[in-house]
Amino acid sequence: MTKAENQIRRTISEHNLISKSDHIVIGLSGGPDSVCLFDVLCRMAEEMELTIHPVHLNHKFRPGAAEKDQAFVENLCESRGIECSSFVVDCNALAEETGMTSEEAGRMARYDAFYKVAEKVEAGFAADVKIAVAQNANDQAETILFRILRGTGTDGLAGIAYEREESRDGKAFKVIRPLLDVWREDVEEHCLEYGLEPVRDHTNEEEIYSRNKIRLDLIPYIEEKYNSNLKEGLVRLGHIAASDKDYFWTETCRVMDEIRLLADTAGNAFGENTVVLKREELAECHEAIRHRVMLKAFGEIGLSRDITAERLEAADAIIGKKQGEKTVEFPHGYRLTVARGRVFFEKC
Repeated sequence: MTKAENQIRRTISEHNLISKSDHIVIGLSGGPDSVCLFDVLCRMAEEMELTIHPVHLNHKFRPGAAEKDQAFVENLCESRGIECSSFVVDCNALAEETGMTSEEAGRMARYDAFYKVAEKVEAGFAADVKIAVAQNANDQAETILFRILRGTGTDGLAGIAYEREESRDGKAFKVIRPLLDVWREDVEEHCLEYGLEPVRDHTNEEEIYSRNKIRLDLIPYIEEKYNSNLKEGLVRLGHIAASDKDYFWTETCRVMDEIRLLADTAGNAFGENTVVLKREELAECHEAIRHRVMLKAFGEIGLSRDITAERLEAADAIIGKKQGEKTVEFPHGYRLTVARGRVFFEKC
């Protein structure tokens, strides 16, 4: 058993990522990471009674090479006796149409493909379905450094989660990352050991994206000049921050349950697009908890992005004192209003 396979199995066990008889939808690009993960899950399939459902997306970013990648993945799956679901999406056109970057459009298209297959599998087998993606430990280190450079909050230092839920149209599936503790060199060693010969995306070696620049230029520079164990240190920081994040959000949920109001003074329940909390109790919370409570309240009614520190601080100013009705506008048609000793989180 290779070092990579041993670590993948350990990560799955330690974080309870996969259970017996699960159906696993795996993103299979054909690169070393996804091929390594696919190979290990295939090796685990019989003993854990897993069913593997590979999904490949041809982004059409690299005409010619993209079609070769697709053919490689389909042939690999066929050699294992596993059906591959392939999708072709012009992600450059999608990016132009939606105003996204090409990276964002590619991610959206990939997860749309994963969800289509996951929903089909769930409906056809009435089984537990998980979506496996193949970020490795190097990706974790690069992500944390990237977030530091962009001025992340402490939650962002936790990096990529081993497991999370992602929703599409009200339907949620668990996304798991069994490769997250495996270093890139161990992935390469596994592929070499078993003669897997994954495809190579030459754009990964070009400084055309910020993430590529961090991987190819910044990290090697820091390792040479300041800290040869930079990646290990960043991953360690991520583990510490993830533990702190888990504690803070557990406390946030407890506090929110205590200060939530479910109905008005006449006993009428608040609508599904409104969350109401007690003002004084929210004001007395430590800022770290109060801000998370606000984020959670907005998240419950549909706002989960683009909430800036400036908006939260503006909300603090009107939550913190008794006064007449005051409102702070939040992005995408949401607002926070303080009135009659209550804090209203609403979708306009």
